[in-house]
Amino acid sequence: MPSTHDFLERCSSLAVMGGTFDPIHNGHLAVAEAVNNAYRPQRLLFIPAGDPPHKPGKPISPALDRFEMVLRSISHYPAFDVSMMEINRSGPSYTVDTITELKNICLPGAEILLVVGADAFLEIRTWFDVKRLLSLCKIVVVVRPGNAGVEEFAEKLQEDFDSRISILQMPLLEISATHIRKKIARGEGVRSLMPQTAEEYAISHGLYSACGTELSDERFEWAKSKLKRNMSARRFLHTLGVAEEAERLAKFYGVDANKARWAGLLHDCAKEFSAAKKKYLCEAWGIELDEILENHTDITHQMLGAEAAYRDYYVRDEEVLGAIRYHTTGHGEMTMLDKIICLADYIEPYREDYEELENMRKYAYKNINKALYIGMKSTNKDLKTRGLAIHPWNKAALKLLKKEME
Repeated sequence: MPSTHDFLERCSSLAVMGGTFDPIHNGHLAVAEAVNNAYRPQRLLFIPAGDPPHKPGKPISPALDRFEMVLRSISHYPAFDVSMMEINRSGPSYTVDTITELKNICLPGAEILLVVGADAFLEIRTWFDVKRLLSLCKIVVVVRPGNAGVEEFAEKLQEDFDSRISILQMPLLEISATHIRKKIARGEGVRSLMPQTAEEYAISHGLYSACGTELSDERFEWAKSKLKRNMSARRFLHTLGVAEEAERLAKFYGVDANKARWAGLLHDCAKEFSAAKKKYLCEAWGIELDEILENHTDITHQMLGAEAAYRDYYVRDEEVLGAIRYHTTGHGEMTMLDKIICLADYIEPYREDYEELENMRKYAYKNINKALYIGMKSTNKDLKTRGLAIHPWNKAALKLLKKEME
């Protein structure tokens, strides 16, 4: 059986980046790319700390979660990889032990480059068994504008320990893991600061807030606030109306009201994407478009809405996602929750009056199938007037509703 580090067993030069990575961010990746370009190591290895000795008593995220965020962030870089060696090792994560283990794994005589920031480098004399550490590897110090005294300190260290030290100048990139954690806790966007895959993992696992993926009241308010920022005032009012109406209908028909309000809240989260963005995201997210969807791009907002609810709002409930996915056209196997979201979209209280609205509201709490049938027939009439085709999903939905009305 291959070892967990068999990818390093033929490695002749290795750059190592350690840290808590709580979370990994774009600053880490920028440093890794700069090191990779400047020194051309065969591999560059991220090693999340297991029990960091420099952070005693400070709360950090679970090691496996930090590992997963790094893994998801670096896997598309050909030269980058990640190791659990410090996570799997009991006791404090001393760098000298890690470098020793790597020296034993890599090819004899392999060059190990240990990448450290300027602040950490200026404290290196306090590290455990620093003399042995400096004899095992070359230190690459990442220096940004304002890091004073690094070169003088490096010269003194080389004199005292006969060490090998290289200084890599980089532009200032103000990204702080602490700042990212606080922004996520406040429900603010961080995609300019960290890889999207890591952000999605952090939020969906509730690493820096109590949100997680539960359909809680706290997360509902977070999602509502996020939608308000991203939507026009008119669309947002409609969205609130659908959420309110869906919750009322759900309670009346004995369906989970919390799921209904979530589906109602997010049903139009992709509605105001541009046509170009909708087409691009359909391709990027693997949503197949038939001829009708190609020619009537707006319909795709329902499928994109389900994907965005999953990716951007971290909804994992399949019933909620399913209700969003077909809220415009319906489909031939609609659940009661599906029907509720479709109908709430038609009759929400802030809707401007239109043909058949009064009739739909009349039947909404008497016969949901009839109310929805009236709405879909009205929509199809409008589509025909505009010269647009009716999607087979809609035809299947009408067939189902007619059958269940009988």
